[in-house]
Amino acid sequence: MNLRTGARAPLSTGPRTDARPAFRTRTRRTRPRRSAAPAAALLAVLAATAATGCGVSPTAVRDAGRPPVISYSPTWVTVYMVDDGTLQPVRVPVASDSTENVVKSLFRAGQQPPRPGLTSELTGFDYYDIKTTRYAGTAQRSEPVDDLGYRLNVIVTGEGRITRLGLAQITCTVRQNKQASIWSVEITRLFPGRPESLGEHGCSEYQDLAGRGVRLPP
Repeated sequence: MNLRTGARAPLSTGPRTDARPAFRTRTRRTRPRRSAAPAAALLAVLAATAATGCGVSPTAVRDAGRPPVISYSPTWVTVYMVDDGTLQPVRVPVASDSTENVVKSLFRAGQQPPRPGLTSELTGFDYYDIKTTRYAGTAQRSEPVDDLGYRLNVIVTGEGRITRLGLAQITCTVRQNKQASIWSVEITRLFPGRPESLGEHGCSEYQDLAGRGVRLPP
């Protein structure tokens, strides 16, 4: 406004040179990502420091080897093998000293002799079954459980006829390990062909087949 004339100064219609822009463009700064490696390294250093600070020294992982194996001591029984036409006692391991295991071990030893020079007259024959019969009672399939006498019937299979030396192997092996309960041994060949009884025996009848220095059971 003009103080002297009292008239208002005309408004300027030209463009303003000091006008601010309607919009301001902001530039966003991207912060660099921090690597996880320094943080992990820092944690490892702190853990090691804490362990040593407590008096515990960090140790490396040690290989202790394979875990221990639990072993067992097998039961040993005596079987009779053949050496130059005579009976020779040999100790062999079995899972248990049951009558069945004793007889099976004799046939198994014939397939793989425990030591060189030993043979078996039971080669070509296989164990099939056993049956115990009480002298004063009926037949049964279980092991003898008392002090009464039993007859053991050993049943085998195979071609031909078992020799006297083979019968002695079976009879004396059973009597050697079961003297208190088995009083006699009967041997039966089941097949092929018709079943054939090879008689009832005691080891005392084979004393002439004992090797030098060998004492057979009764």
